[in-house]
This record gives sequence, C-alpha cells and structure tokens, in this order.
Amino acid sequence: MNNIVSDIRKKQDEIIMMINSTFDKIIRDVSSLEQNSPREEEQYEIIYPITNVSGFKGTKVIAVILNNDRIKAPTWKTVVKIVLSEVIKDEDKKRRLYALREKILGRNRTRLSAVSDDMRSPLKLDEDLYIETHYDTEALMDLLLKILNDINYDYSQIKIVIKN
Repeated sequence: MNNIVSDIRKKQDEIIMMINSTFDKIIRDVSSLEQNSPREEEQYEIIYPITNVSGFKGTKVIAVILNNDRIKAPTWKTVVKIVLSEVIKDEDKKRRLYALREKILGRNRTRLSAVSDDMRSPLKLDEDLYIETHYDTEALMDLLLKILNDINYDYSQIKIVIKN
C-alpha cells in the first residue's frame, strides 16, 4: 500500500510541475506580446512623409495623414485628390493653383488644365481645374510635389500610410 501511495505522490508532483511550467510559459508569452506588439493597424502599415516618392512605387496606399487627420485613400489618385482638395481650401493657394493651368506640360498633353478634353485620365479638382492622373505612382507623386512646390504649399506635415 505504501508503494502505491508513493507512486501517486510522485505522479502528483509531476503533474503539478507540468502545470506550473505550462502556466509559466503562457505568462512569458503574454508578457512578451504586451511589450512588443504594436496596435493591430500598425502591424501591416508604414507611414512615410509625402516626399518618399521613389519608395511608393509598387506599394498599396491605405491613407493620407493631413493636419493630424487620417483620411482613407484606396488609390494614389485619391491621395492627389485629398491633398489638392486641402490646398484649394486656402484662397491664396487656390489662386496660385489656377494660375498654373496650362503651364505644367507633359510630353503629349497638359498636366494641369482648365479643360479635360486632351487628358487621358482627368481628375476634376474644382470648377475649371483638372489634373492628368494617367501616370504610375512615382510620376503622379512627383507631379503632386511639383505642383505643391510651385504654389509654395508647406507639405512637410503630410504623411502617406502604405501597406507593409
């Protein structure tokens, strides 16, 4: 009988050690997750300044951060629309933007125009103001930055959120 009780005590100790080590591992794993895990939305995205033009090529845009507001942008064309819509809110910048019409030229067509007739993929920004958007990501973002530079718009706080 003593032998059976001894075996039971031995098994009890083994089970208690196994349970304790399992719980210790679970606690370590949870602690590690809490310390190292970013928010869910940050796990699959990277935020860059708008000037990272060559880094955007071949990436998927998620949003634009403008004036600390996060605005969803499913396409690069939408990014241009969001940024230039914000520019148009300032009357002085709007006037400068209108003054650029027919002055920013591409090889075959005007890139910023009062009419959309000669454009392959026009995006209407305002009444009598269209931008050509039939470009790859890098060329489209270069065009956007050129326009922002030409009208002296401070774009240092504009961030682009891309899929990681």
